[in-house]
Amino acid sequence: MTDPVDKATVEAAVEPGNGAAVEAGSGSVPRSLMVRSSDGTPLACERTGEGPPVVLVAGGLGDRRMFDRLTAALAARFTVVTYDRRGRGDSGDRSPGRYSIDRETEDLAAVLRAAGGPAAVFANCTGGIIAVRTAAQGVPSAGLVLYEPPFGAPPNPDGYLDRLRRLIAQGRRAEAVTLFWRESVRFDEDVIVRLRAHRAWPVFQELAPTLVHDGLIGERHGALPHDILPRITAPVLILGGTRSPRWIQDSCTTLAREIPRARYTRIPGEGHVLPQEAVAPLLRDFLLSRPAVPT
Repeated sequence: MTDPVDKATVEAAVEPGNGAAVEAGSGSVPRSLMVRSSDGTPLACERTGEGPPVVLVAGGLGDRRMFDRLTAALAARFTVVTYDRRGRGDSGDRSPGRYSIDRETEDLAAVLRAAGGPAAVFANCTGGIIAVRTAAQGVPSAGLVLYEPPFGAPPNPDGYLDRLRRLIAQGRRAEAVTLFWRESVRFDEDVIVRLRAHRAWPVFQELAPTLVHDGLIGERHGALPHDILPRITAPVLILGGTRSPRWIQDSCTTLAREIPRARYTRIPGEGHVLPQEAVAPLLRDFLLSRPAVPT
C-alpha cells in the first residue's frame, strides 16, 4: 500500500486524543456509552455534538481516539459517534482467536442502532471494507462515506501474517507494528522512523494485536466485491488522494461505477494517510445534502 507521505501529513493523521476543542453547544462534551453486539461483545462508544448522527469507523491501528479532529469539525452540526472496534481500546471481544469480519459487521450494525436513525457512516481504510459489507447486507444507513478502502491491494509478502502473529505472541509489539508499516503499508524507512518517535507510538503498540484482524480482512475480503456492490442503496461518497497509489485510485473508480448511487472525489495532494482537515468539509457537505430517511 505504498504511499508517498511527508512528515506533517503523518503527524497530523496519527495524532491521538489531542483534546481538540469542539464548538460550544449542549452536546459539546463527549458522552460515553457501551453498546452490546449480537454476540454480547461490549463496544465502547462516545457521542459528541447535536444533530443527525454519523458513525466513524477506524482502520488499522486506529480507535475512537484517532478521530478527535474530525469529530471537532462535525460536532456543531451532527451527533458524532465514535467507537473502539472489537479488541481495541475499551471494547471487548467474545471470540478471541476466531476472527470473522461478520462479527465486525454485526458490531457496526449495533452501533448504528444505538446512534439513533437514520445514521450515516464514515469509514477509512479497512474500516471501509467493513462498512461496504454492512451496507450490502441491508443495514439501514442514511449515507456512506469511504476514504480509500483498500480493495485490490497488492498481496502481503509470503508468511506476513504468521510472522505478525509470532511477534505478538512473544510480546514484541514494537516489532509487529514496524512489520505492518514496512511490509503491509509499505512506508518508506524514514516515515517509519518518524512514526516510532511520535507520541502516538505507545497507542500503536497497544493496538498491535488487532493488526492480525486487519490482515485477515485483507487476505479474505480484499478483492473487489463486484457481486455485492449493486446491493448498496444508500448514497455513497468515495474519497481519496491524488498522491495515492494507482491501484487504490483504480479501485475507488470501480466502486463509484458499480455502487448505484456513488461518486468519487479525489483530494489534491493527499495520499492514503487519512487527511482529517481536508476530509471534514467534504464529509460535512455530503451529510448535509443526504436524504432525511435511509434508503
